[in-house]
Amino acid sequence: MNLRDQLLAIRSKHGRLDPVLIVDEARDEAHPLHSRFEWDDSVAGEAWRRSQAQELIRSVRITYREPTEKEAGHSVRAFHAVRREDGYTYEPAEEIADDPLARKLVLADMEREWKALYRRYQEFADFTQMVKKDIGEAA
Repeated sequence: MNLRDQLLAIRSKHGRLDPVLIVDEARDEAHPLHSRFEWDDSVAGEAWRRSQAQELIRSVRITYREPTEKEAGHSVRAFHAVRREDGYTYEPAEEIADDPLARKLVLADMEREWKALYRRYQEFADFTQMVKKDIGEAA
């Protein structure tokens, strides 16, 4: 079972996916994700293990366009954080695309993050030029 399938299994079992659930599931030495965490509390504590779980989630990618001789392949993160009433949960990209509410929530977070980034760096001419260049290349 690959990492994505393991994360989906945790999500299926609990109805949601977040770093705390992943760490709790992986505590069992027999769990396939157990070895991906530092369990020695003299080296790392619970907050570090949650951070490790977040990195696991962010590392999983799905390919939506295989590379060809003419074009590079394209992939996206397999899970994205969606802010719900009870906090953030990670949901599969395919489900977000099919769920108008989840899509709206993710886009609202994207806009908030973009505006925060813009406010932070807008005074730098190099930042504006870099963004225009990247947008032009992506178009």
